[in-house]
Amino acid sequence: MRRVRPESLTPLQRKRRERILTTTRTQLSELGYDGINMRDLAASARVSPTTLYNLYENKDVLVLSALQDQLEQMARQAEARPEEGLTYLLEISRAIAQQIQDTPRWADAIARLLFQASPQDPITRTLLIETLAARRTALEAMREAGELNRRADSAALARSLMGAVWSTLLLWTKSVIPLEALPAELLRNQLYVLLAEATEPLRQRLQRELDELHCAAP
Repeated sequence: MRRVRPESLTPLQRKRRERILTTTRTQLSELGYDGINMRDLAASARVSPTTLYNLYENKDVLVLSALQDQLEQMARQAEARPEEGLTYLLEISRAIAQQIQDTPRWADAIARLLFQASPQDPITRTLLIETLAARRTALEAMREAGELNRRADSAALARSLMGAVWSTLLLWTKSVIPLEALPAELLRNQLYVLLAEATEPLRQRLQRELDELHCAAP
């Protein structure tokens, strides 16, 4: 799928694009993936069906574009208040959990698309490959700061963190984990992964985070 950068569009095209992607996220949040109909969405976004299909060849491409746009917005927000290391990882986990709680149908649709995707699908790169790189960078900063063992493999640790995230989300999509418990589960599972490679100062901080989760549990 060829990605069109917003800065390459005219003001009118940018407004149309924002309207389409915002409408897509709204309808996904309200109707879920199966409830999305391209013709109805075109009417709600005030574009013709032909225009919508010319821009986004099918529903999966449209949903992925809406997701990529949302991730880019989150990245811009993160750049405004840059954090590193553990703080970055915790902020990302809390942001994911908050987004899911705010729009569970939207999040469920994205998770189901990813679980069905092939390794070559664009959504795999968006949600796994690119986010793996960001987590690896955070982990390397933690290792340089002496928070992780010097021999810690940042690439393997990043994969373990992503595994903790997506296994937790898989359990949520199957109703094994209730929505209200999801933020704590996401955070707890990642803290356990980090504990294995943490040096003593970081270990103490991770343990405090785990204790707070335990105290907050119903």
